[in-house]
Amino acid sequence: MKAAVYYKNDDIRVEEINDLDVGYGEIKVKIKSCGICGSDVMEWYRIKRSGKPGGIGAFGHECTGDIVEIGPGVDPKWKIGDRVVVTHHVPDNTCPTCIYGHTTACHHHHTMKFKNGYGAYAEYVVLPLPDADRGILKLPDIVSYDEGTFVEPLGCVIRGQRISKVRDSKSVLIIGAGIAGILHTQAAISNGAGLVVVSDVLDYRLELAKKFGANYVINAEKENVPKRFKELNDNRGADVVIMTVPLSICIQQSLESISPGGIILFFTSTRPGVKSEIDIWDLWQNEVTITHSYSADFRDLYCALKWIEYKRINVKDMITHHFPLEKTSEGFMLTANPKEGSLKVIIHIN
Repeated sequence: MKAAVYYKNDDIRVEEINDLDVGYGEIKVKIKSCGICGSDVMEWYRIKRSGKPGGIGAFGHECTGDIVEIGPGVDPKWKIGDRVVVTHHVPDNTCPTCIYGHTTACHHHHTMKFKNGYGAYAEYVVLPLPDADRGILKLPDIVSYDEGTFVEPLGCVIRGQRISKVRDSKSVLIIGAGIAGILHTQAAISNGAGLVVVSDVLDYRLELAKKFGANYVINAEKENVPKRFKELNDNRGADVVIMTVPLSICIQQSLESISPGGIILFFTSTRPGVKSEIDIWDLWQNEVTITHSYSADFRDLYCALKWIEYKRINVKDMITHHFPLEKTSEGFMLTANPKEGSLKVIIHIN
């Protein structure tokens, strides 16, 4: 079968790789659509294993398709031909980390992959038993394959906002107006936020943030983000700050923008080894919480699919570009270096 193999962002080669048998408890899915995630294009992260299965991490994981083969022992509710959305890793649900509610910090969750090792920029993936058991959802007929690719990223957003307690008319500052920032904007409104403000350095993305519901936007190159937010919020910081851009300056903006009693959600991270100074005194005096969220578990994915199915979140209009498998590298370059009007890139596999 064909799969896109990563060498670097502008060198992704479609190669013939060995197909895989379907074993006990496993499900084979013919991939239809796969969204490009920001983590896919982090070249410093992936190039360590260039040319190898999956690069490093989950190379292609926002995916939908059709079940084409079912192994023995699979729940009989699954049928060949079912339209599905699948996830690349699941927790074990039995370790202390899971028991205490941190399912996405579970070691099993971090180390699981599709059986083929190449991720979903491939014609087929085989779900190993844990994924076939608790990492697959039936895609409703009214949800397109492309829309279904948002289940995973939206699930991550839903989890992050639950952890950061976005609700009760709280004021929210979202740093970054990429895919994550726009999803956070819509989710904050659905979760009952009050003032929602989005910052970015690209004017066209700020316009998109307004289109998808932001009350105000801030150009971070032209304005002081913490100062401007406070002007918009009756001279008070944000109840919740959500950082979606992995830059040290955004960490500083988050710290300077938060209100007493507020919560900062680091939805993304800078690369390993990058240090940021934090004045613990201010955080301590003002009872500020710094928290994080990584990935999504089955609860988050289920919620995301329902929100998409019932149009609580508009994902269809976020899709700006499609590329065939053979042009995966073009999609990567556009995601890594966005151009006017680009937001979400989907790769059509079959």
